[in-house]
This record gives sequence, C-alpha cells and structure tokens, in this order.
Amino acid sequence: MPKRPDSAARLSFFSRFFHSRSLYINILTAFLGLLLLTTLTIVFYNYRTDSRVVRALSHRLLRRVTERVIEKARNYLRPVSTVAEFSARLAREGKVPLTGSEDLERYGIEILRILPHVSMVNMGDEQGNFLMPKRLPDGGFATKRIDRSTQPPRVTWTYRDADLRVTKIEEIPYDRYDPRLRPWYQGAKASKGHFWTDVYIFFTDQKPGITASYPVLGPDGTVLGVFGLDIELGELSEFLKALRIGKRGVALIINDKDEVVAFPDISRTAKEEDGKWRPFHVDELGEPSITAALTEHRSTGARKSLIRVGRSRYMASFTLFPESFQGQWEIAVVVPEDDFLGPLKRASRVALLICLIVLGIAGIVATALSRSISRPIIQLSEETEKIKSFQLDEKTEIRSVIREIQLMSHAISSMKTGLKAFRKYVPAELVRQLIRTGEEARLGGRKRELTILFSDIAGFTTTSENLSPENLMVHLSEYLDEVTSIVIHEKGTVDKYIGDAVMAFWGAPVADDNHALHACQAALLCQKRIDELNEKWNREGKPPLPTRIGVNTGETIVGNMGSRERMNYTVLGDSVNLASRLEGVNKYYGTRIIVSESTYEKVAESFLFRPLDIVAVKGKTQGITIYELVAKRDDDLSPQKEQLCERFTKGVEAYLNRDWDGALRIFEQILEISPSDAATTLYRERCVRYKEDPPGPEWDGIVRMETK
Repeated sequence: MPKRPDSAARLSFFSRFFHSRSLYINILTAFLGLLLLTTLTIVFYNYRTDSRVVRALSHRLLRRVTERVIEKARNYLRPVSTVAEFSARLAREGKVPLTGSEDLERYGIEILRILPHVSMVNMGDEQGNFLMPKRLPDGGFATKRIDRSTQPPRVTWTYRDADLRVTKIEEIPYDRYDPRLRPWYQGAKASKGHFWTDVYIFFTDQKPGITASYPVLGPDGTVLGVFGLDIELGELSEFLKALRIGKRGVALIINDKDEVVAFPDISRTAKEEDGKWRPFHVDELGEPSITAALTEHRSTGARKSLIRVGRSRYMASFTLFPESFQGQWEIAVVVPEDDFLGPLKRASRVALLICLIVLGIAGIVATALSRSISRPIIQLSEETEKIKSFQLDEKTEIRSVIREIQLMSHAISSMKTGLKAFRKYVPAELVRQLIRTGEEARLGGRKRELTILFSDIAGFTTTSENLSPENLMVHLSEYLDEVTSIVIHEKGTVDKYIGDAVMAFWGAPVADDNHALHACQAALLCQKRIDELNEKWNREGKPPLPTRIGVNTGETIVGNMGSRERMNYTVLGDSVNLASRLEGVNKYYGTRIIVSESTYEKVAESFLFRPLDIVAVKGKTQGITIYELVAKRDDDLSPQKEQLCERFTKGVEAYLNRDWDGALRIFEQILEISPSDAATTLYRERCVRYKEDPPGPEWDGIVRMETK
C-alpha cells in the first residue's frame, strides 16, 4: 500500500482525533462549559450594566460638583464686579468723588466692611492721583494717597482702627507708583467696561488673588478714572476643601496658563521663587493623577477622560467657566475610579467566586455522572491521557458491548498509529525580528530668512569687578532668566549665552512668518522688564544692568554645526554679524534698541521708530539705515515720544540734504524738550561742525564705525 503524503497523514490524524473524543470529556466539557458561559455572561453583563450606571451617576456627580463650584465662584466674584461698576457710575454722576477726599476714603472702607473677601479698594484717575484703602490684620484700615497736583507728588498713609478713628498719619517719599500703568487700570480703560486681571499673589499674605475694575466715563465717553477691587481667592480653596467627591476625589480651579487659582490645600496655591511669590503650576502640586489628567486634556481637548496612573485609573472632568466671566478659568475634577466602582468590583469578585464554587460542585457531579455511565469510558479517558503524554507503545484492549465505545476504541488505536508516525517529524520553527530604524542627526544647514537679536549689558566688566563671583552669578542668573523667558514667550530660540550677552533668533526651527515682529516685541518687553528689575535692584543695593539690543533680519544659514561627536543647532552668516554690530552701535548713539533697515521694513506699521543714521559697521563698506525701536504702536504712546520721533526724522532729513541751519534748528528744539537725548546732541554737534566746515561733494552721510 503506498504511503500518503505528510499533509494528508496529518489531516487524517486530526480528523480522527476530533471525531473520537471521550464521552466523559464531552459530557464534562459541555456541562461545565455551558454553566461557565452562562455564569460569566450574567456576571459580565451585570458588571457592564452596573458600571455604565455607576459611571453615569459619577459623571452626574462631577457635573453637580462643577456647577456648585461655578455657582460659588460666581457668587464670590460677581458682587465685587458689580460694586466696582456701581462705584464707577456713582463717580460719573458726581455722587462719589473720584480721588482724594475723606468721603471717598470712607466709601472705600465701607466696601471693605461689606465684602470681607475684598482686601483693597483702588481708585485712580487720569492725572495719576490715587486712593487705596486696605484691610489690616488687626481689623483696622490703612489708606494710601498719591496727590500729583504737587511736584513731586505727595504720598501719605492714614491709619484707622476698627472704629475708623485715625491712629496715625505719615508722609512717605514718592514711590513712583502710577495707577495708570497698572494692569487693572489699563485693562478697564481699554475695555471701557468690566475687566479682570490675571491671577497673582498678594504681597501681604502670599495668597492668590485677582482685581476687578471698572472705568469712570465722562459724558463724551472718555475715561476719567478707574475703580478696582482686589479679591482674595482663599475662600474658594476652603470651599473646595469642604467638597466630598468620593473618598479621594479632588477639585481645583486653574487658568489658561495652567496656574492654580484655588486648591483644597491652600498652602499649595502660592510658591516663593527667587524672593518673589507666584501661583503654583499644576505640575508642581505633586499630584501625578492631576498632572496626567491635564496633559491628556491639553493634548486631546477632551472635557472628560479616563486615565491610568500606575495601577490606578482616574476619572477626570474639565469645565470652562461661563463666557460672562472674563478670566479663562477651568474647573478640574479628578477622582479615582475605584471610589465609585470599587464596591461594584468587590461584588463582582464575590459573584465570580460563587460561580467558581458552583462550577467545582458541578464538576464533581458531572464526573460522578460520567463514571456512572460506564467504566469503559473511564478507561478511554485514561487512554487519551496516555496519548496526551505520548505513551504510545503500550497497547490496551477495551471491551464493551456498546457500539459507541467500540468505535472510540478503534479510533484511539488508529490515533496511536498515526501519532507514532507523526512524532518522527520535527516541525521547523521560523523566527522573525522587527527592526526599527531612526534618522540620525547630521551636520549641515539650510538658508532661511530669520531675525537675529543680540543683547549685552553696558559696563558689565565694571559691575563684575565690584561683586563677588557668587553674588555676580546670582545677579546675572536672575537677569538672564527674565530675558530668556521673554524670548521663549515670544516664540524665539535662545542660541547661546556669551558671558552676559544673549543671542537669540526667530523663524527656526519652527517656521514663523512674523519673526521680525516677535523679535521686536521681545526687545521692547526685555527693556521694560529690565527697567523694573533695575528699580528693584537699586532698592536692594544691587548694581543695575542697563542693556543694549541689536536686531537684524536677513538670509541666514541655520542648522547643525560642529563635528560628528558634538553638534550645535545655531545660525551663521552676515546677518548674524550685523545684529551683533548693531548692539554695539547703541553705545555711539546712546540708545537701547537698534534695528536694521531690513527689520524696519517688515514691522514699520506695528512699531514706532526713528531713523538714527546711515552707518557702515566695522568690516563693511556699504552703509545701511539703522533705526531706534521706540515703542509698539498698540501701546498708549505719550505725545512727547511721537513728537520726538517726528521732529527727529525731519531733522535727519534736513541733515542729509545738507540743510545745516534747518537741521540745527530742529535738533535744538528737541533738546529743549529732551535735553538728555544723546542722538540729538550728536546730530547738533555734527551740524555745528559741518556748518563751519562743510564736507566735500563726495559726502554721502554714511558713518563708518571703526569699533565693534
């Protein structure tokens, strides 16, 4: 008889195997299988249904918690905003004076009495006069007045006890505080309506707060002044602490900067850093579940999510405050899923244990039933176990008058024969390996239009000689931290720190169509922040760090430079060198920010500039027009600045046209208003010199710089 092919033999073997199972196994498997399937289906269905109901109830609970928090915040904040508006309207109608009087002071104190969560009442006008009653820890009140009708302005503090009796009046030196420059004043003035500041930390108790303000409008709609009320947010944290969301659920309020507005643990709402207080960030709370929930929310935009942290799962909900509330606040609720589903899971485990016990009892019954049917079936079962262990050489004869048993015995005998043949073949095992490849960083760059900024501290060598290395590092680190934060906030890339200098660029690695605009904004913000820091450092007895900035836009090589062992993502080219030279040119003109002509052309409509000169920096023969960046046009520009730029521009035009007398007349007029303007003084000296000794016909107005 010819041998069948291997595949046919294996197919015949499996066919015989599956058609000759033991009756004992069939009965036991069918009985237990059906019981197991039925039981697990019921348990699983009940668990899924109950889970769905519990989750629905959980989400409803989270929604109710959110609604309670919103209602609490609305009731907490709305009266303050209403009082600010009401006060502004009373002032408009002349029923309450705007600043200065004792009646206004008592009015402000009454507001503090009525609204215990208001810590200060701020009242300022367009002349810069200011009145600020504030609550004292002992129950009394202190009122600060700034009267700008005198020069210098007069600043006084009036202290009252809880019965409003005056206990002390003191006059202090002018502290340069100007309400017109504060965010609460400028925001209300710009909106001409309700305005809420960002969350900030109150200096007195290091707790977060905000300011609600409203402008006082004249009959023609002009802003006469602003009322502002400082609100402590500590009560919101106490409210959140009292909430019960499951066993371990947490509710908190955050803003669009991921700063904590309110948290059950009020000690984790404000943090001291470098001697200053600021709000906690969510990732600083030390709560991995909250951090993971916020990351999921920010990346997907989902308002509800189920996240896993370690071995636990958490239900998270994020809800925006209503649009009527100006601040971009969100209520976040994070609850361990087991707080809701834990009892259900325990009940399911108990039900499953009962099922297993029932299955065990059923197995015993099924075994007894199967054995009671026939002893030959047990022998067949034992024979199949031998086959399972590949004990194929022992021959067992099973006798039975039952036809089915005879058929099964014949099948087992045939199975043994087939297995004996099958075990002579060893199947091949194939192993596959998955390889993931990634592109390695390579040297090289590409040309792209970028805007480059260089900043440097004037006189830093002298400053560094007067400080110890430790104090110098701390002082410089605070400076560089502020500059870097502004550059990054304005979408820039900090290339490197060169001692006290900072090199940054815009337009790479992420493309930015407004790279010149962002660079100019960063330059202005840096100077503004440095001015604030210099005032603070002067008060602390530290040396100021006046800064010069140069900005240029042009084609630049950007990419990975260096060696195969060490690379740096940086920029190269003439445009970089020019930005560096422009920073140094500030020394010559006594300016703080100089931009090139290419930068000016891209942002001329957005910023206020004045043309400084036509210069050829060191190493170049061709002259370019350079400009001083004065301010952003969207800001409240003083007429003096705009007038200075207009007159200076006309003076430069007359100078370049060799109209020495006309230019000299303009520059002298400017110096009468701004006698300390170094660039104007420089041009006046040039005009006087050229008037006495005019340049030759080859004169083109270009100033060639011999130094960096």
